[in-house]
Amino acid sequence: MELDGIHHIGVNVRDLDRAEAFYTQVLGFRVSERYAESMRHLMLDTGGTGLHLFEHPDLNMDAALRTLSEEGCMHLAFGTTRKRFDGIVAELKEKEVPFRGPLVLGKGESVHFQDPDGNHLEIRCPAQNAGD
Repeated sequence: MELDGIHHIGVNVRDLDRAEAFYTQVLGFRVSERYAESMRHLMLDTGGTGLHLFEHPDLNMDAALRTLSEEGCMHLAFGTTRKRFDGIVAELKEKEVPFRGPLVLGKGESVHFQDPDGNHLEIRCPAQNAGD
């Protein structure tokens, strides 16, 4: 089997409008496609892999996210360059996004935070003097 990589990643959200605002206004992604179906959902262009947001207003995400992210390792990590990283950290502060870090983990430096629905996110760059 020969695949071209990851086409998109699906993420559940409770409020599509709120999630769209976060991912476009805070993280700078753009909506590449809106779907006219019974379930509200849209695709974001992240620069390589799509991020597909699915609205589930009544979904109790707390227990699932706690199991997947805090007891497990489920998260979405977005990459950036070492040169842009400090500016991104400053932008998160300016936009009042609570985060943990910066942390040097292995060959990378990252900040960790959550979207409005509690999905665990990371922004990562190569650590100083690392060839990540």
